[in-house]
Amino acid sequence: MNAFGARIDDTIRNFSSRMARQSVGRKAAIFLLSVLGALAIGAVFLAVLKVNPLTAYYYLLIRPFGSFNSIGEMSIKLVPILLVGVGVSFTFSAKLSNLGGEGQMCLGAVGMTIVGTSAWGAALGGWSIPLGMLAAALFGAVWAGIAGLVKTCFHASEIITTLLLNYIAVQFLSYCVYYPLRDPGGNIPQSAKVAAVLPKLFSGSRMNAGFLIALAAVVIYAVVIRRTPFGYRLRVLGGSVPAAEYGGIRRGKYYLLAMMLSGVFTGIAGAVEVAGTQTRLLEGLAGSYGFDGVVAALLGMLHPLGVAAASVLLAVLSAGAETMQVKTGVSSLFVNVLEALIVLFILLGMSYASEKKKPVREKEGAK
Repeated sequence: MNAFGARIDDTIRNFSSRMARQSVGRKAAIFLLSVLGALAIGAVFLAVLKVNPLTAYYYLLIRPFGSFNSIGEMSIKLVPILLVGVGVSFTFSAKLSNLGGEGQMCLGAVGMTIVGTSAWGAALGGWSIPLGMLAAALFGAVWAGIAGLVKTCFHASEIITTLLLNYIAVQFLSYCVYYPLRDPGGNIPQSAKVAAVLPKLFSGSRMNAGFLIALAAVVIYAVVIRRTPFGYRLRVLGGSVPAAEYGGIRRGKYYLLAMMLSGVFTGIAGAVEVAGTQTRLLEGLAGSYGFDGVVAALLGMLHPLGVAAASVLLAVLSAGAETMQVKTGVSSLFVNVLEALIVLFILLGMSYASEKKKPVREKEGAK
């Protein structure tokens, strides 16, 4: 188990280092070519299934933008993916892996529900939303901080730790909706509705203020990671741990802080899902958003705009998958194949770009 975790650790760390060495233009080119390559191979699969690729891709990629209402549906899938993607980008920037987005979302959702369904939450009305967000951020940070603390104190693989914490958090959420937070007037395991919900941005659409929160998260990530000493130190750790330690950067301290900051954003993702989309705590609320956020961070190559673009792509694929299945008979699981191909092509592209740079560096060294 430890050997397996160490191997995955090395893979992600090498990937992070390669990304750090590439220009923004090259990252954008790799992303676009990877998407086009995946769609091309996907078209071959569809042709083998005797399905018109243009028809399938229309329902998958174009139809989600076909109406104001469908854009709203796509946006509520985008928000948690983007928030989790921003959160895990902090840890990946420091060569630290956070695969615990699902568990941190669950804890954030529980925190929001505790505030939103309490008597004093009802008394606060609309003010219960920022207080619930604060509770969600705290719950997410503490849950992610456990993995960071174990990494710092015992040098355990944070990949294994965060994955195990996911299972605990999911079961804890189930316990909450069956027992302490269950709606006493309901017949199914769910909480009562929270006292206040995020306002809708447009009438006739489910797009809510969570969309603005997600956009703010992208801006915060861009500023922190690019314009602050804290972000600089994370990027130095991501580039070279020995160099960072030689420069006086305490690896354990920044690993813990990066993990907790990551948990803040993933916890808020859970709060937005409760207060913006579901209006109550439900089993399975986090869905696949925890891992979709990781994919968005990797596809976006840790660049703020890249993570946002990758999150939009994943949200569109998720929103269009069911329509494609109904209209063409192609399983919605086809989307998972496309996502896997995109990740594969990005890994190959980053590897090729890094290898191409080596001779240049060697020549410069010879001079």
